[in-house]
Amino acid sequence: MTLMGNEAIAWGLIDNDINVISGYPGTPSSEILTTYANIAKTKNLDIYAKWATNEKVGFEVAYAASISGVDSAVTMKQVGLNVASDALMSAAFIGNKGAFIIIVADDPGFNSSQTEQDTREFARFARVPVIDPSSPKEAYEFVNLAKKLSKNFEIPVILRSVMRVSHSREIVNIKNKNFKKQIGNFERNISRWAAVPRKGRLQQAYQLFEKIEKLKEYNLKYLIEPKLKKLKKTKNLIISSGAAYGYVKETLEDLNLDIDVLKIDMPYPLPNMNNIISSYEKVLVIEETYPVIEEEIRSEKVLGKMNNIVHQIDEINKEKVLNALKKAGFYEGENIYQPIFESPMIEKRKPNLCPGCPHRDIFFAIKKVFRPKKSIYPSDIGCYTLGINQEAIDTVLCMGASVSMAHGFAITNSNKTVIATIGDSTFYHSGVAPLINAVYQKVKFILVILDNSTVAMTGRQDTPERVNPEVDLKKVVSGCGAEVMEYFYEPDINKTINFFKKVKEKFNEIEKPLVVISRQFCVLDKEKAKENLLGIFASVDEEKCVACDVCTTQFVCPPMAYNEKGKIEIDPLLCVGCGVCISGVCPTDAFIRRKK
Repeated sequence: MTLMGNEAIAWGLIDNDINVISGYPGTPSSEILTTYANIAKTKNLDIYAKWATNEKVGFEVAYAASISGVDSAVTMKQVGLNVASDALMSAAFIGNKGAFIIIVADDPGFNSSQTEQDTREFARFARVPVIDPSSPKEAYEFVNLAKKLSKNFEIPVILRSVMRVSHSREIVNIKNKNFKKQIGNFERNISRWAAVPRKGRLQQAYQLFEKIEKLKEYNLKYLIEPKLKKLKKTKNLIISSGAAYGYVKETLEDLNLDIDVLKIDMPYPLPNMNNIISSYEKVLVIEETYPVIEEEIRSEKVLGKMNNIVHQIDEINKEKVLNALKKAGFYEGENIYQPIFESPMIEKRKPNLCPGCPHRDIFFAIKKVFRPKKSIYPSDIGCYTLGINQEAIDTVLCMGASVSMAHGFAITNSNKTVIATIGDSTFYHSGVAPLINAVYQKVKFILVILDNSTVAMTGRQDTPERVNPEVDLKKVVSGCGAEVMEYFYEPDINKTINFFKKVKEKFNEIEKPLVVISRQFCVLDKEKAKENLLGIFASVDEEKCVACDVCTTQFVCPPMAYNEKGKIEIDPLLCVGCGVCISGVCPTDAFIRRKK
């Protein structure tokens, strides 16, 4: 089958009898759980495949299954591992019975993330093994390796993908074998599963150390030595792993260089490699993203990121490999990857909210009612982060931080109104606890929950309330003790502005957080969008357009742009027919309904 890396991982989970998978969506990891669930549905398998409210919850659900003897997995992106790290550190000490695979997709180059992290470094920190596939084919095969290591050593194993593995495609030979259903059988062992500080943990710490030493031996005997036998014993050596290995191999072929390349499948824990290194003049380590292997095999002969031979930040590519080879003295020729022609200077388009997205109207209305000079706008992780193009966002830190930071801003900026924005999925993920904190401390700010009943940015997964209406967002907020106002969105900017004027009046009357739940839709959610989009397509009366920039700098809808006459025009191929701009966005009412 021709599979994307994430699809290959999902097939690997199915073909290795992983009965439970939990997690939280996040690019570039989202397709793993979805594909697994779809395969299971097609095969009519009795499995568990559910999105959790956040990565920590997903981790703990799957981990509990694994200590019951059921082979399990959890999936997330690299920043999701930050959320699950508390559970990871303890699970490393305690261990597991059934296999427990932690699948983490890293995002070198910040393509869809707020940080560039290397999960291999996290594995070293937690002292758990990490497997580093270099292609979709290996991603499929390494699920078996991860399961084998996890069961044999009774330790969580991280399967670390990166964006170029998760989202590239390759032909993969699928075993497609019969799936074995497993039934949990939790064996009571209080001293192990409920180890208390010092005595219990001290014993487990020594056991973890012993496991790591045995894993080093396994790595050398079964993963490294078979590759050493195939090397030609050239003057110099390159050590690489994961996606970086593919770039190294292709670059050497392009340059016609004959240099030994040792591929590392398990970057941590690594055995002592002095004997290997000593037989070469120089050793160049090319890896993505942190110098994990390089730090593990410290030697005067080793070149890499730590002495600025290899690039420090951003994704790897063949030109960066070539530059590293030149700096290391492995290559003296020209840069064959230089472009052979100059590309035309095309103005870059900023990432933007979709045409017809209700978030745009909410931000526009908030700024109209709560002026920027008198307000602070903390926001969060999700589609609504793109409200930054409307200058309706002042801060973005991490999941749920909009609520906590609104608290901090409110207690230190008494002369300004704080209006935070957060999505419904992000609120469930990590917004509830900081809201409770603000309520019990009686801190006053406005929190706007943009409820579109989907995790829109990472693949439009369903939120808890959409799957089970018994999870009621309004009841959750009320249960936290906050004041609640609901707005049932309409594509009429004046109605939205008038609602927020009422919000302002209510806010002046109370002395605690005011939560606004904006019930809206996602334009990519075909079912809900069909019900809400009015089919009112806009055009522009050029005589009324005075080029005031309100539509391009404050409303910022993608179909709107200046033409050669210096007037705004609307691209009919981008307009989705929401009709909002006609309802009062333009100060001179230049937007009119298109006749055709």
